[in-house]
Amino acid sequence: MTWTRARSTTGLAAALHRWERVGRRSLPIDGFELVRLPGQARRGLYLAANHVPVLEPDGHILAWSAAPDRSSIAVQLAASADEDAALVIVDVASGTTIEFGDVRCRYDPMLWDRTSSRLSVVAEGSLVDVDVPGERVAGVDVLPVGRWRLFPGGEDGLLAHSRPGRPTTILDRSTKTEIAQARAVTTIVDCDGAAVYGDGRGLHAIAPASGRRLWDWCDPDITPTGIAVSGDRLLVAGVRAGRGVLAEVVSGVQIDEIDPEDSLGPVTVSAVAAAHDGFVVLVESFTRPPTPIRLDDVRGGRRPASPTSTRWLTVPADDGTDLSVAVAAPAGDDRPRPMILTCYGGFGQCALPEFEPTAAAWVESGRSYAVAQVRGGGERGAAWRAAGYGPRKRRGVDDLTCVARGLVESGLTTPDLLVLAGASHGGVLAASSAFGAPDTCAAVVATAAPLDLTRLDEHPLGHRWADEFGADGTVAGDARLASLSPLHRAGRLARADNVPAFLGIVLGEDTRVAADATRRVVDTLRDVGGDAELWRRDDAGHGGNHLDALHAMGARLLAFAADTTCEADA
Repeated sequence: MTWTRARSTTGLAAALHRWERVGRRSLPIDGFELVRLPGQARRGLYLAANHVPVLEPDGHILAWSAAPDRSSIAVQLAASADEDAALVIVDVASGTTIEFGDVRCRYDPMLWDRTSSRLSVVAEGSLVDVDVPGERVAGVDVLPVGRWRLFPGGEDGLLAHSRPGRPTTILDRSTKTEIAQARAVTTIVDCDGAAVYGDGRGLHAIAPASGRRLWDWCDPDITPTGIAVSGDRLLVAGVRAGRGVLAEVVSGVQIDEIDPEDSLGPVTVSAVAAAHDGFVVLVESFTRPPTPIRLDDVRGGRRPASPTSTRWLTVPADDGTDLSVAVAAPAGDDRPRPMILTCYGGFGQCALPEFEPTAAAWVESGRSYAVAQVRGGGERGAAWRAAGYGPRKRRGVDDLTCVARGLVESGLTTPDLLVLAGASHGGVLAASSAFGAPDTCAAVVATAAPLDLTRLDEHPLGHRWADEFGADGTVAGDARLASLSPLHRAGRLARADNVPAFLGIVLGEDTRVAADATRRVVDTLRDVGGDAELWRRDDAGHGGNHLDALHAMGARLLAFAADTTCEADA
């Protein structure tokens, strides 16, 4: 079979459009749900019971929090995709809004008081109190230097204060008295009167008034990714050995563990929440849109029938370590076929088979899609994360190269049918792998990625990534970054090399990653005779985007991948 251009493009655009229109569910919280309904282009807030709209904005909702009496919802609403939001209070009954334009937010936790009349949020380094009935900012408390977050607990809430190189401190919000220290704080929830905080490795309960340690729960093989509370019970979503897992915890004792793949096949548990009769979880996969399921149904669920098959493969790294890769392809057919291989591999994030319309459309058209778990991610605990962190960042790149070679050796694809793709940190790894081992793939796509590791400071948030990439300012550190940097690896390619085709996607409203390094990669590849394209979407940013922008980016990626693999024999 020959993958001609006609075959490559037939039905691909239509499939993408169809998968994009299925909508994107989330979990109901306090009677409301943030969702993009089927056929709509924007996300909105709706009553969870019947999807009656509460707020359907033209802008981007970054975060939201319902008042205890459910009369109002606080929303962080950005006018564009630049992730710069204003605080907005929505009256649920009437749908009217009050905007506090001077209170600028960026995914910051918000906390209501018990009377539903005061909302507090840490915004731009200050603790801001809003008098909701009075429609005014009631107080602004400038906080010391560091990252501050506000969480529930005690009489008036808890504050978490993080500074580089120091433990995170937990303070009583009213008195600013320190009550505990932690290696990190990812979240704090109120569980039966105790303040339970996560530190990325486990859960720890303290008395919110005194900080007295009540209990600890930690499984060194589980990376927690989410937590929900129902009475004295906690449901922890996490990842063990690269697979999703659910653990029920009571008073620090794990009473149950559920493997969703036992009944549902390879899926990702992307969120958990409490319901009136227990817990509900959100599951998804490459070709399964996010779907809320009761926890009891996860235990006894059935794998849905599908014309596609998703499975886990194990391939060896060059040091003998087993690497996992999830592969989706047409069921019952293992012929070599065009494949898009993605990864992330950084910041402790877990790469799992999540729903993506581009992946579903690509597989529906007879191709395959895969996500690799490489060191530096959070899929296999702290040691796995550390092995690809900082000065060891090259390990993640080499792991991706080994996965690419392993997929070829397994017969599922060939180098001229393989496209590496990654966004943000994943784009760095994909481009570095492709330019460091150009014989492994036909093409590479990098979206919103800092591709010159020697100049991280040119990006708006580049100063936050120094530790992740091992940018320590030393001569040895600079040399190490140059050896790994996609731009520098592209510069070492010779005309005689089989240079992979390159698509660099940059976003006009990206306030994290600048486009300059991607432009330099394109120019460098063209200088050695490579096929390189810079593609820009002006109204897209690094966070959540509207469907029209997502469609344009997805369509360009799929067309590029189809074009670069269409002449190969399969």
